[in-house]
Amino acid sequence: MSATNAKAQAQAQATRPVVAITGLNGYIAIHVALKFLQEGYDVRGSVRSETSVERIKANPVWKEWIDQGRVEVVVVPDLEGDLTALLKGVEIVVHLAAPVDMSLTSWEAYKNPTTNGVLNVLTQATKFDTIKAISLMSSIAAAFNPVPNNQQLGKVYTEADWFPYDETFCETLDNSNPFASVLWYCAAKKYAEFAVEKWLKENEHDFSVATLCPPMTYGPMLHLSSPDQFNGLNSSQPGWISLIKGKDSPVPDPEATTYADPRDVAEAFYQAAAQGKNERYLIASDSYTYQMFVDEFRKQRPDLDAYFPLGNPGAPTPNEQGFWTIDTSKSVKQLGLKYHTLPESSKDTLEHYENIGVFKVAPGSWVKEN
Repeated sequence: MSATNAKAQAQAQATRPVVAITGLNGYIAIHVALKFLQEGYDVRGSVRSETSVERIKANPVWKEWIDQGRVEVVVVPDLEGDLTALLKGVEIVVHLAAPVDMSLTSWEAYKNPTTNGVLNVLTQATKFDTIKAISLMSSIAAAFNPVPNNQQLGKVYTEADWFPYDETFCETLDNSNPFASVLWYCAAKKYAEFAVEKWLKENEHDFSVATLCPPMTYGPMLHLSSPDQFNGLNSSQPGWISLIKGKDSPVPDPEATTYADPRDVAEAFYQAAAQGKNERYLIASDSYTYQMFVDEFRKQRPDLDAYFPLGNPGAPTPNEQGFWTIDTSKSVKQLGLKYHTLPESSKDTLEHYENIGVFKVAPGSWVKEN
């Protein structure tokens, strides 16, 4: 780069607003970052280790932005500690990083990290008068009643809904209960939202705070740049990548009835912050089953038939069965969201898989058995 170009780049950086994103190496985070970059923001993201920094730098999706000096990655081992390196001089904060470990064995182990991290982000943000807006990640889990689908036929979830069990109930659960981890996770999300609401009432602040609640998230996994990175994934991702493991592989049962495309989640985070919203939003793109996805994969790419589990083609959809849905009208009206459909999410996911070489190796050959 010439001295003239370097000077011009430095001047441009000085005038562009900066968004801070926690957990920049995450599945949703890369989509959020790209949205802000495309809207003219520079990105400063946190990760927990130098290994994660190197992995971001090695992902070709980031290359043009890093080369332009538009992305900075800082190591923040503990989001409950000092966040000056992340927050100083930023205009918007997007808090995405959260513990997702369903093997924890107590209510406190779920509640404390979930709540303490988000409260520290808010408290630390009050130190910097440049911060105008914060968007926080929650989950549909905070609103959801975890009873079987056939026990909530026709239920429509809105922003007024909350997970029905209280903290006293969570304290009575024993780790031997097979549903304990799920119930603790849902409750932790709810009580983190309650803690945020309490903090906002009790603390002076000059920034807006919006909370976004998506369900399971499916779409292009841009944070992965090769098939060998598929192992050891958490949350919704193992089920998602199981849909390319081969024709004889099983089709998993769905964890939910609606999903969110990560690009729609990213749009929601951007719009909520850019518009200075102080609201809660439920985010959902389309209804789904994994069978619906593999049927769509096969329809769009019959040449890749060997990669997609057969399952039970044409099995009833959630809508046909009258299962619960999510009312997204608030996000559409207030944030202007235009949600991706299942065929659109499928198309772009397959394109990314192709770009990173998934279909150049045998179906499921990247799986490492324990």
